[in-house]
Amino acid sequence: MKQMLVIGGSDAGISAALRATEIDPGVEVTIVLADRYPNFSICGLPFYLSGEITDWRNLAHRTLTDIEFQGSTVLVDHVAGKIDPAAKG
Repeated sequence: MKQMLVIGGSDAGISAALRATEIDPGVEVTIVLADRYPNFSICGLPFYLSGEITDWRNLAHRTLTDIEFQGSTVLVDHVAGKIDPAAKG
């Protein structure tokens, strides 16, 4: 089985994970996320600070449930300390 590891849950990481499962529904995608907020729009912070968006949680484009429903496993509160391609781990 094909596996893909995505480090980071920003727009780029989530988009890569979602696209991978679109191209190959059989691929197992795991996303490593250092916090608990996948697909959080850092660019939206000025809108929260100005009061246009009243709840900062609304800055996320997709919820954890949305991402998992689309076929990816998300490891929250995890940090990738080392990548060993030879060991695939």
